[in-house]
Amino acid sequence: MKDTIVDLDGVHKFYGDFEALRGISLEVKSGQIFGYLGPNGSGKTTTIKLMLGLIKPSSGNVNVLGGDPFIDDLKAMDVRRNIGSMLEFDGIYERLTGLQNLIFWAELYGMKRQKATEQAKVIINSLKLSEWADVQVVKYSYGMRKRLTFARALVSDPEFIVLDEPTVGVDPESRYVMRNMIENLAAQGKTILFSSHDLEEVQKICSHIAILSKGELIFNGPLKGAINQLGRTKIFIHFESPGDANFLAKSLREMDYEVKIEGPLLSFYPEHDLDISNLTKGKILDTWKVDASLEEVYLKLVTDDEVDA
Repeated sequence: MKDTIVDLDGVHKFYGDFEALRGISLEVKSGQIFGYLGPNGSGKTTTIKLMLGLIKPSSGNVNVLGGDPFIDDLKAMDVRRNIGSMLEFDGIYERLTGLQNLIFWAELYGMKRQKATEQAKVIINSLKLSEWADVQVVKYSYGMRKRLTFARALVSDPEFIVLDEPTVGVDPESRYVMRNMIENLAAQGKTILFSSHDLEEVQKICSHIAILSKGELIFNGPLKGAINQLGRTKIFIHFESPGDANFLAKSLREMDYEVKIEGPLLSFYPEHDLDISNLTKGKILDTWKVDASLEEVYLKLVTDDEVDA
């Protein structure tokens, strides 16, 4: 198994005069669940199309699974056969059953009928769709169709799996089933690129992330490292009255703390251990702490990038 699954080196992509990607370099290692994040229009879809061999770079090198996925030769065909993808276009035929859809796609990727049928049944069972395997897809709910689309990306047993907004709009059960499947695939050595605006889901399952803004990478590294380095714990204090909250807020702001007040609720980011007992008056009803999140880190990086621009 190759250690580096995706290697982008100095990749630029122009659409006419518009530069969608500005020299990005990126590595995705074997077995990673890699979160690929960024605002709309940042270049995520362009990057995914490059990885799938749907377009070629204007300059720079794209290497996936040891080869260039765009070049029209047998090696590139082998690369593309080892990539599963879940994109906006789901590739599902509504008049076929769920099982028939998966068998069709597995055979399209070169599997023999018996192997394709066995593989399709295993995946359908894993994604809790076995009771609907022989039902036409037109009768599926939105969440079930999403699960089937996810199954289509897996049925050829690919080494590299690209998921673009896989959990958007799905019910909690489907989200849970798909998350468990992704984690199991990574444990088996599969590599997953997880592109999503669902930052809570990304934080739950991804080991590494890259954040793209205006065609440039503004962060690339371990997810925990990003949160530890850039995230901040937030303290919430619920007072009996808004006046008590304002009294403490004034003291904290004089010490250059960033403070937010919503009625009797005060929140702030502690820069170090702080004893507020001598700064408060009135009755505190409750206090609690919220740990740093990926959403906070993401918004900080993207907002700072917009300001710098």
